[in-house]
This record gives sequence, structure tokens and C-alpha cells, in this order.
Amino acid sequence: MGLDAGRVRRGELIAASGGVLLFAALFLLPCFGVREPAGRLASASAAASAVVASLDGWNSLTTTRWILLVTIAAAVTLVILTASQRAPAVPVTASLFTCLLGILSSLVLLYRVIDHAGLAARAGVYVGLVGALAVGYGGYVSLRTEGSSFGDPRSIEIVPLGPTAPGPAERAGSTSAGRPGS
Repeated sequence: MGLDAGRVRRGELIAASGGVLLFAALFLLPCFGVREPAGRLASASAAASAVVASLDGWNSLTTTRWILLVTIAAAVTLVILTASQRAPAVPVTASLFTCLLGILSSLVLLYRVIDHAGLAARAGVYVGLVGALAVGYGGYVSLRTEGSSFGDPRSIEIVPLGPTAPGPAERAGSTSAGRPGS
């Protein structure tokens, strides 16, 4: 089973881009700044100033980081599953989970921006919020662009997983005209 990049659609690309932004915010960008008094290392003239230390998302978001890490993994997994699966069931389920995780991550990061407990929010938390929103929106677009009408079972593509054996009707030699209810 190989990867076919032609199967990857706009929604998966949006989710993957959001996952990259979320990864950058979590590991590379400063998310929160802590103001600490300069202390005894500062000179007398600079004693009133403060030292600003910035923390990245991994070190400042101690419990939230695990939700964000799962969201990044879901965005990457969505692209890989869409490129590798012929049947739409697995990518549709992955799209749903990616959408829900993106929304959850967005809400958690928004809460952290609003209730930051004395920490100064930096650019990384806002980039992470945009990334989480992009993951959620990409999962939603991927879910909506599947295009199958679940109301009509004839529109759902059926992909056999292996060699199909003839059913009991074909083995007995009966036709559809001889079946009851036809």
C-alpha cells in the first residue's frame, strides 16, 4: 500500500499546515514571559528593573502540551491516512478526530491566553492558537469535502479487502428473479 499524494486534498493540507504551526509554537517560539526581580545581581541603578525570561510552549504549558502533541500527531496522521487509504472510511474518521482535537486545542489555548496567571503572553501562544484553529478547520474541510451522501447507500464506494468468494445464491445457481421479494 503506497502513498498517493493525489488523494491529499485542501482540508488535509490546511490541517498539516496548522500542525506545523502548532509544532513551531510548542517547541521553537517563546509562549509566555516571566517577570522576575533583578535581585542581587543587578546594580543599584538597575534594581528597579526586572529580568524577563521567556518560556517555550513545552516548558510553560505543562498539562496542555500533551493535548497539543496529540493534535499535531492527528494532523500528520490525517495526511498519511488520506494518502495511503483507498477506502474513505478511515480518512473520514481521522478527519473527525482531527477536527475535534483542533477545536479542543484552540479552546485550551484561548483559555491559557485569557487566564495566564501573571505570565505575559508572547507570540508563540498566538501562533499556536492560529495553528490549532487551522488544524480544526482543516479537519472540518476534509470531513465536508468527502462528498459522499450517507443518505443514499448506493453512493458509498465499496472496496473489497481481499478475494471475494461467491455467496450462497451464486453457488446454488439461482438468479435474482428467483429470489423472494424481488
